[in-house]
Amino acid sequence: MSPGLLTSWIKGCTSPDELLSLVEHHGQAFNYIHSAAALNQAAQMLARTGRVFPRGGIKHMVQLAWDQLPSMEARQLANTAYSLAKLGHRDNDFMAALLREAEPRLRDFEPQHLANTVWALATLDIHADSTFTAALLKEAMQKLRDFNPQNLANTVWALAKLQNYDGAFMAALFKEAMPRLRDFNPQNLANTLWALGTLGHTDGAFMAALLKEAMPRLRDFNPQNLANTLCALATLGHTDGSFMAALLKEAMPRLRGFTSQDLANTLWALATLGHTDGAFTAALLKESMPRLPDFTPQNLANAAWALAALDHADDAFMAALLQQAAIMVPSFDDEGLTQLFLCDLWLKDRHSDVAAPAQLAAACKMAWMEEGDNPLPSQVQLEVLAVVRQLPGCSDATSEQATDDGLFSINIAVQLPDGSRLAVEVDGPSHFLRNPPGRLNGAALLRNRLLEARGWRVVSVPVMTGWVPRAKQGQQAAQEYLLSLGVGPVLVF
Repeated sequence: MSPGLLTSWIKGCTSPDELLSLVEHHGQAFNYIHSAAALNQAAQMLARTGRVFPRGGIKHMVQLAWDQLPSMEARQLANTAYSLAKLGHRDNDFMAALLREAEPRLRDFEPQHLANTVWALATLDIHADSTFTAALLKEAMQKLRDFNPQNLANTVWALAKLQNYDGAFMAALFKEAMPRLRDFNPQNLANTLWALGTLGHTDGAFMAALLKEAMPRLRDFNPQNLANTLCALATLGHTDGSFMAALLKEAMPRLRGFTSQDLANTLWALATLGHTDGAFTAALLKESMPRLPDFTPQNLANAAWALAALDHADDAFMAALLQQAAIMVPSFDDEGLTQLFLCDLWLKDRHSDVAAPAQLAAACKMAWMEEGDNPLPSQVQLEVLAVVRQLPGCSDATSEQATDDGLFSINIAVQLPDGSRLAVEVDGPSHFLRNPPGRLNGAALLRNRLLEARGWRVVSVPVMTGWVPRAKQGQQAAQEYLLSLGVGPVLVF
């Protein structure tokens, strides 16, 4: 049989049974083109019909392809990796052999091949060794201008999925993508936003352009895209009032399509951004209530913390959530238990009739106390403390003073002459949103609320954007800055 005729037979197969029969009877005659074509045809059939191939059949085709790897050219190597990803077939040894063959030939890979290869690795959750990844990114960097929008979006998604961050490559990719965002489809836009959040890559100009392009197309985002976009914004600490309003408006009637993970993540994201929307949050809780048994421990902890951070009271929902959490106490990690502790504390401060069941409450308090044991002041805290003590009525300021109940340690505590108490919190970048700058995030807002409930007036001192530049100007500038924030006695006129 001629190789050309065999290729046409492979491409003419219309069902898994027909393709597997052809492979069974003629596989020994396959060359490298046939092996790659058979896997590609199988992937296309799965995408077109949804019919799953027997694992044994895929393994047989993979074995035939393995024998042909040394003969494969760039196109066949990339297509084979891509086809296996589409088929959901992970074979670490085969992929390692494929990558060994591909590495010295990466210069022959076209942009589509490069993007498909890294996408396949991410889809199969295969982490190539650093040498191959560096070589692939080096080759991709030189060809980025020839990547189409799908290639660009797939590449950034794949790198985020693999947790592979290369700042220079990402900057180059986003520079190339910026003028072509209008050609990104809604899935590309959502994936790119998700990737930014996952990688923690901050680029204000690119983010603004991305949100501008995404906003009129939010109606075409699916529920997971909407939830992932909100989570990405929260992870990056980036909020935009008009975009948030448009996103929540689009999400509200489609909450039924959110998974339990999406619902919990959306609550967490709103709280992290400090974005209050009572009507949307109420709708979110209504949708979540019957699905609480499907929430993971992390979902439950994130949702509980989020309601405390948002200061959103819903006793019926909270009671159901805490009851569900009590069933799963051994499954929570320390972070989840501390989130639940803060929620329980918030409920007590509100004098709510709802409280964590005893066993859950005890586990949460233990985790909280162990985490906050003997905090030490930072060098910046000590510098701020020295200036605070020079201000009127603040000479007795102390560092890391515990609240009366012993649950919190205050960075700088001041007992003012009028008997009131001032908590000066020296806050680094992790306490603030990146955009808009200077706005406290949900965790810091909740901390302040809990301290205020314990009788402290709280003043946040932004380290990088406020304290450092003023301190460089000298002692007087630093004092004036602290006074402008409200450090010192409250003046009544």
